[in-house]
Amino acid sequence: MGLFGCSSGSPFLPEQVINNALERAKEPASYYLEAEMRTVEGGKETERILLKEWVSEEGQRRTETQYADGSGKSIAVHDGAKLISYQPETNQAFLIENAELSELNQMSPKHQAEQLLNMIRDTHEITGGGEEKIAGREAYRLNAKAKDKDSLIGDQELWIDKENWMVLKMVSASGDVRSEMVLTKVDLNPAIPAETFVLELPEHVQIVDLEEMNRTTEVTLAEAAENIGAAFLYFPESGGLSISRIELAELAGELKRKEVNFDYQKDGLPSFTMTVFPSPEDSGEDIGRLPGEEAVTVRGQEGTYMEMGDFRSLVWQENGLNYSIVFVDPNLTLEQFTALADSMALYTGE
Repeated sequence: MGLFGCSSGSPFLPEQVINNALERAKEPASYYLEAEMRTVEGGKETERILLKEWVSEEGQRRTETQYADGSGKSIAVHDGAKLISYQPETNQAFLIENAELSELNQMSPKHQAEQLLNMIRDTHEITGGGEEKIAGREAYRLNAKAKDKDSLIGDQELWIDKENWMVLKMVSASGDVRSEMVLTKVDLNPAIPAETFVLELPEHVQIVDLEEMNRTTEVTLAEAAENIGAAFLYFPESGGLSISRIELAELAGELKRKEVNFDYQKDGLPSFTMTVFPSPEDSGEDIGRLPGEEAVTVRGQEGTYMEMGDFRSLVWQENGLNYSIVFVDPNLTLEQFTALADSMALYTGE
């Protein structure tokens, strides 16, 4: 704490605040918090979500969210072994018993804030904005301005707890859209009854196992063509490039489609993944590009390329199919890949 000086008016280095928030912040053994998340477009509030979260010393978690008008309520409870998410309005409950997937699907303002800090530390100019109180706690205020005007992540304001380095408030601005997340109550020493982490479901609730809902199986090239239902482009194994795995994913819900994922290696090391699936019927509609996306040409087709931190992706459509590439090898450039794409061959399954 000495790097900030002794008085509240002492100058401090914003980069050091970011580093401490990422490296020294620790999840309290148990806590209770309340938060508000709101979106404003063109000066008009379009969404406000209220959140409550309880976390035990054993890592159990209960999260409740709903819109400000009381609709859209969702209750998610992770009891240490499984995650159940229940939506009373639809009378549906979603179950995840895989420990790793359970962790990934838990909504946590703290984890979201850490992801944001990791992304902006190199892409934004960060300056100090003084000190303020948020939820009754002293916080450093930081301003983060995007170096690139087309950055996927726009300008940010951050309020970071002076004691435990948690992000207490985040404000994001991109174009005429402003998003805000603010903790309105923080209790770092709560008495949480054990029954908080027990979710009693109604008798006739529909329970959906998410692992069964979106099934994946390893397939061959011929089986991939059969499930896609059309001849598709792929990268033949040559010049050190090889296919390490082909996986069929059967998606349910609104998407309801089959897609095939190819994992490619170069000289035995992961290089990129390719996902192929039939183009949606409305894919021809002009919905515009996301901030951070840029137009590119792949195999003579219009496509979009996105780079966000370590994540890089390329998407294009060709002959009724979508091709989505995620770069794994950090040394593989867009130019190298587009040149490689010209060597793709048509697989008909015959």
